[in-house]
Amino acid sequence: MKAFDNKYLKRIVFSIQLVSLLVLLSVAYTVQLIPVKYLIIVSIVLILLLVGEYFLIFYKKPRSKRSLITQIMSVLLSCVMVVGAFYIYKTRQIVDLMTESKFQTRAISVIVLKDSAIKNVEQLPKHQTGYISSIDAQTMTYTIDQLKKDIGDIQLSDYKDFTKLVGALYDQKVDAIILDEAFRSLVEQTHDAFNDETRVIYQVKKDEKAVSAKNVDVTEKPFLVFISGNDEYGDLSAVSRSDVNMLVGVNPKNHQILLISIPRDTYYPLHMNGQYDKFTHAGIYGLQESVNTLQDIVKEDINYYARMNFTSFIKIVDALGGITVNSPVAFTTKIGKYEIKEGENKLNAKQALSFVRERKSFVDGDFARGRNQQRMISAIVKKVCSPAILTSFSAVLDTVSQSVETNFSSHEINALVQMQLSDMPSWDIQSYQISGVPNTLPCYSMGGISASVVQPSPASIKQATEYIDALMANQKIQTDAGDLNQ
Repeated sequence: MKAFDNKYLKRIVFSIQLVSLLVLLSVAYTVQLIPVKYLIIVSIVLILLLVGEYFLIFYKKPRSKRSLITQIMSVLLSCVMVVGAFYIYKTRQIVDLMTESKFQTRAISVIVLKDSAIKNVEQLPKHQTGYISSIDAQTMTYTIDQLKKDIGDIQLSDYKDFTKLVGALYDQKVDAIILDEAFRSLVEQTHDAFNDETRVIYQVKKDEKAVSAKNVDVTEKPFLVFISGNDEYGDLSAVSRSDVNMLVGVNPKNHQILLISIPRDTYYPLHMNGQYDKFTHAGIYGLQESVNTLQDIVKEDINYYARMNFTSFIKIVDALGGITVNSPVAFTTKIGKYEIKEGENKLNAKQALSFVRERKSFVDGDFARGRNQQRMISAIVKKVCSPAILTSFSAVLDTVSQSVETNFSSHEINALVQMQLSDMPSWDIQSYQISGVPNTLPCYSMGGISASVVQPSPASIKQATEYIDALMANQKIQTDAGDLNQ
């Protein structure tokens, strides 16, 4: 009976390993994330182990220590293969989640003062409501139509800019205002306590179309990616200003990356109407408007985008276990009062966010911030491409799926991962920044009110386009800043 039980146990142990092997190889082949050459090597090694263990388990004496040790090793190897299959499958799910078609959501609110007698939107028809019809007229028309559908006709007063609109609310010339939440940050520039002094009584949600990709073979052809970091916390899908604007050129053949920073205050005509505005304000009209306007600046098609907000950034750096970034100068951040020393700095998530947001500590303000953002991207790329990622792989996967939005296809991301795993190239990261002259000029999104802007230098834009054209033509480029990894 004992011999029968022992023989039966051996069969179970061996069957578990066989099934685990088949599951691992099936998942790995289906997901197509692991390079074929590695998959073949792993398959051969695991099959040889399986054959060897078969003889050690079944052709040794029943009580042989070698047979028993082999069975224990077989169980452990089966567990490793099952866990491996799980993470490969999980990676595929996360890639699919990142790349599924997404819509940005625009929220338009009806806002009253906190102590207003208006308690709900049904009372609105009896009161005067302020709005701005000249800025993003399509969204405002949509909102008013929704209001009329829900509560009937309302009394409207039209204003030219947000300063006058909000001033009318505070002066009680109107009892409520209609405000696209994407513009709230503009209001807060002149009314710091606006959030605390007002409340929302009604909100309309409006979905905007996803940004289409201009697909290429990402392992063979150079491509451009717009990196947008919006200046909000919370839901990534919310339409808002773009606080971080980076154009990333990638040449997969010579393993070179070009980072071009576009200062948020860059003064340039919006693509949708030719009106001059800060580039950061293009994001208020949706991510597609940012992409279109940037294409006008660099005179080149942008293939893809990747988007995150402050919450996303914090989660990613947390998942990576912090980040080490090199600073050319020592300074203290205004947010958090963190001491940044000259040279290498190991930063946690909050410190890293303060580092990339800081501009008031520098003479050249936003330009210095753009350079620090480039340094941070370089540091993240370096860590993600290093063996250190293995210790935080699971956490990074979970975080990225919820924190980064992109229009890369899952096939394209898989191909890039395969290329990196197969060749393990070290990337030459070159950087450049569009520069200009500070000025005070009227901005469309502010109703023509003058604001501090940066008028881009034509020579600087020309240099940026030359670098981009060279990269897209498969040429090796060398900027004045050189390789950020050096």
